[in-house]
Amino acid sequence: MLSKERKKVLRIMDELNKYFIENTDTCHITSTLDFNKETTIRFRVHLKDKEEIERVKQKLEKIFSVQRYREVEELYWNLTGDAYTSDETNLVGMMVDEFSIEVEDNVLILYLIRR
Repeated sequence: MLSKERKKVLRIMDELNKYFIENTDTCHITSTLDFNKETTIRFRVHLKDKEEIERVKQKLEKIFSVQRYREVEELYWNLTGDAYTSDETNLVGMMVDEFSIEVEDNVLILYLIRR
């Protein structure tokens, strides 16, 4: 059985995959997950063109530029449970400690860190 922390990480990854699939013309998404002293999640998303990259980058910066609120995270987790009924992408920003975005050609690379 997955721990509560791993379920939260899975929720973050699910929400971001859902966001990329629903809001971009992606042709390829890869993600990696590393559990060590901190949890590191990396997404590589191939996007159509520079305009799409800029649009997605601005949206992700808005989502992840909020401070992590552990108290809200617990409340959110308890309220939503395992149901995927609405767009929760805007809430995942409160579940990470750090983020960075890089762009290489038509590839957007998103790094997320949870401590």
